[in-house]
Amino acid sequence: MSLFHLSVPQAIFSDAIGQENPYFSVQVCSERFGKLMLSGGLNIWVENGIDVLAQADILIFPSWLPEQTPSKELIDIVRNAHKQGKWIVGLCLGSYLLAYSGLLNGKRATSHWRNSADFLTRFPKVDFDTNPLFLVENNLVTSAGSAAAIDCCLHIFKRFYGVKAANQVARVMVSSPSRTGGQNQYIAHPVANRASDERLAKLIDFVLGDLAQSISVEEAASYCSMSIRSFTRHFKAIYGSSFTQWSILAKLNASLELLESSDKSILLISEQTGFSSEQVFRKHFKKRFDTTPQAWRKVFRNQ
Repeated sequence: MSLFHLSVPQAIFSDAIGQENPYFSVQVCSERFGKLMLSGGLNIWVENGIDVLAQADILIFPSWLPEQTPSKELIDIVRNAHKQGKWIVGLCLGSYLLAYSGLLNGKRATSHWRNSADFLTRFPKVDFDTNPLFLVENNLVTSAGSAAAIDCCLHIFKRFYGVKAANQVARVMVSSPSRTGGQNQYIAHPVANRASDERLAKLIDFVLGDLAQSISVEEAASYCSMSIRSFTRHFKAIYGSSFTQWSILAKLNASLELLESSDKSILLISEQTGFSSEQVFRKHFKKRFDTTPQAWRKVFRNQ
């Protein structure tokens, strides 16, 4: 594997945090002790065997050789960890390890889009989706390739320690804290006309500057001096979702920090983040995060 795949979880869960806030204790392990070869002529020295996985709360597999069947010992460890409710993560080709274990059968999963045909052939029982940056199925997580691993790890960080802490790590990584699993991992035309890009950027700043307001697609297109059809096409090409979906997610992300850092009522938070009613806010929150606003607040207040 490339050193990048191994470095991402190390950076997110350790290096980008600093010694003053040891949120996670990170260890690298391997079935083979000693020197391991990486791509590009690099070697690393691994001192931990897979026995350390028994003490881990999160197991991350940063890559895997698609054609290599895991050992029975490793598969047993992964399955036992799943039964215990531990988080098991396959970054990029690491999703192959989860698929070989059988844990992804009947569940949605993703990996690098370039390996989609091979993945579908090897694991026909897995509901494979080439589009998302990452997918979360209870305590099983799979991500697309390369940079998507950053988004995936930031999402896991957020689920354990909240959006504020995750955003701090994202700033250290000089990475966007808002890219989510629903975005496309491959876009056919990622670069739109320069003038359109600038208008869309101004629109984003305008919307994020006052989330309490509700802006329709028609109003957004007018703000950008574009037709609705042209605006819709350009926006999805750049941001990987419709303007409406992006707006809802932006409002939900803003609500997370309010839930974690304030005593404001759910009704007031729904109003300040621009939802038409508390009921609509709860509906979108449940759909996105698979929990309620009260439950989210309780988790981070009890830490």
